[in-house]
Amino acid sequence: MGAKDDRLKLLNGVSGSLRPGILTALMGVSGAGKTTLMDVLAGRKTGGYTEGNITINGYPKQQEAFTRVLGYCEQNDIHSANITVYESLVFSAWLRLPPDVDTPTRKVF
Repeated sequence: MGAKDDRLKLLNGVSGSLRPGILTALMGVSGAGKTTLMDVLAGRKTGGYTEGNITINGYPKQQEAFTRVLGYCEQNDIHSANITVYESLVFSAWLRLPPDVDTPTRKVF
């Protein structure tokens, strides 16, 4: 007896779109799968199973390219109340980009 498949399906048939240069927030009720979705997209999912296809602009997702174009602030990240969102993003760019990237390029990211 028992269940045929004892794995819990957390995400199914998810799709979405983001516009370049537009800050986007993913919002929903607790337990809706926001963190799970972002962990899968960011390549941070360490447990369970990931099945299916992830495409970006119709092409299979390549993790290296994906992390260059997407910044992900987790809900438990520490954010300073004394700086703007822009300043937080610039700080993130300083941490994420290689040291040979100049200041104007970092600000564009």
